[in-house]
Amino acid sequence: MSEKFDKFLKQKHLLSLAVMHENAPYACSCFYAYDENLKIFVVACDEDTTHIKAILANSSVSGTIALDTKIIGKIKGVQFLGNMKKANSNESKIYFSKFPFAKMVNPLLWTIEISWIKYTDNTLGFGKKIVWERS
Repeated sequence: MSEKFDKFLKQKHLLSLAVMHENAPYACSCFYAYDENLKIFVVACDEDTTHIKAILANSSVSGTIALDTKIIGKIKGVQFLGNMKKANSNESKIYFSKFPFAKMVNPLLWTIEISWIKYTDNTLGFGKKIVWERS
């Protein structure tokens, strides 16, 4: 069933990321590239940002990606949990294949290894949810 949320995640490009910073929640938005085989997001973030300072202390993250709609029958989105680390060269290729123009600014890339996703898709039936967990 992961092909349902894989398709959704490949179509989108902006996620909301939540971290804990100094015992308080902190959220930001990040452009992402998704790899359905590895079940990872790759994002570009500067080391001086609050969210990166937070993940250097605690790599656990959560987030959401949602379709912006007011029509209840068309609601789709994911909630996810994962761990974040610096991206390796193969993971960087995933990001640059989606955002080739980003190479010009040489961003610092990070990978979110997804451990859990809950996908809601009301087009499959009201409140239809698909849950995936990394084994």
